Amino acid sequence: MTRMADLGPVSTADPATVYVGPLGSIVHVLRADAGTVAALAAIDWNRWFSRVRLDPVRGLITLMSPSRLHDELAEIFDDIVDAAASAAAGASKSFRTTRLRKPDDPPGTGLEPDCAFYLDERARAYIAALAEGEAAAEAYFLNTPPDLVVEVEITHGDDGRIERYGAIGVRELWRLHGRKGTRTLRPDFLALRRGAPPRALAASEVLAGLTPADVCEATERVRLSATRDERSAAVARIVRRRSRRRDAVRRRYQQPVIGRYSDVLARLQC
Repeated sequence: MTRMADLGPVSTADPATVYVGPLGSIVHVLRADAGTVAALAAIDWNRWFSRVRLDPVRGLITLMSPSRLHDELAEIFDDIVDAAASAAAGASKSFRTTRLRKPDDPPGTGLEPDCAFYLDERARAYIAALAEGEAAAEAYFLNTPPDLVVEVEITHGDDGRIERYGAIGVRELWRLHGRKGTRTLRPDFLALRRGAPPRALAASEVLAGLTPADVCEATERVRLSATRDERSAAVARIVRRRSRRRDAVRRRYQQPVIGRYSDVLARLQC
């Protein structure tokens, strides 16, 4: 059974389904047994499709031809995370369309987020492994899950995807809700942990305390920037503003405590 429908339902019982994602990407979902999916991992699917996900656990093969808007937003988020990490005096290392899997999963299978990032300590450790050679970098990547992954386009073929990121060991997931023909975006921030359900976040726990509203603002500013310096400056302003707000809140809550201790010390001295 094959059908084309904007956000139409995808039944994993169907042998093949074709549909259009909310940002205009074309998605093909094929179903096969786990052994067949693992065997198909030996094929270089990326010769025909930009994005490929092979899931032997659910017996699914998902092939995506991303739309212009999909690719534009993925590139923007790559810039946002890199600039935000730099502005917060941290380190970052990004990966685009790189397949993530557990070490014991079949080679060539796994999840393929739009962007994945090592931040701070893990970014520096990856660079150190890369300096040792490609084998060391590959081993580090296979055994060390990213701190953050970004999913730009949410589709009905993504059931169970969040839990699988958590099982791999990813710490945080950003998922964008958007639709072709509009400029409205709504990001969800989720904290992930192995064996636990995802937890909604009001602010990122891995990147400078950014909020979904900060990311929406940064997306618009970066989209309208013509150079890398302009993009970095736009994100840096948002990070600095967020940092000032956090410091103000911290001072507000600390001041009464400091005042009480001062009163106690004054009484003791009397």
